[in-house]
Amino acid sequence: MKTKDFNNNSLPLIWVGIVVASTPNYGYEDRCMVGPTRALRCSLACPLFFISVASLIWSVVICCNLTTPQIKREEVVKELNCSTKMLCFLSMAFTGIWIPGLVAWLELDKVNLRGWRKLFQIFNSWMGVCIVLLLGVGSRHFRNAVLLKYINYLKKLFHSNEVNPSSRFVYTNGYRFEYKNYYYQ
Repeated sequence: MKTKDFNNNSLPLIWVGIVVASTPNYGYEDRCMVGPTRALRCSLACPLFFISVASLIWSVVICCNLTTPQIKREEVVKELNCSTKMLCFLSMAFTGIWIPGLVAWLELDKVNLRGWRKLFQIFNSWMGVCIVLLLGVGSRHFRNAVLLKYINYLKKLFHSNEVNPSSRFVYTNGYRFEYKNYYYQ
């Protein structure tokens, strides 16, 4: 097992297992099935808070270091530059949504954010849509995969013995189709 996989998947599960095993009143709350006490909620939420702030700081540091790449190939630098900026934006959005959400969930006495819970649920659910749009459609690899499937679909659709207009569709630059007109070249 790689270290990255262990950190991403196993450590949060181990932490939840420790909290479940050490607290007898886990799972007795009506709203979120975590627990009625603030200490129990803090034991689950504080690591998430620290991880989101650390990922935000790490993303900002990486974006600041993009000006001096150590990789010599320009196309790799451009691709990594774009995806790193998108990941930094998503890290900022995640931290901006989850920190007030955790404060509302922990029900601190000095801050009244009960109305934020519903907004937090809406924003958190739309975060997945933002991830698909920014990291999926925004990446060249995703566009290549989708558009190449579209080209193959056009070739099947227009496949005929006499006329084959799909051979004139050319996928250029990872961004658009161009229709080659052989009469005007």
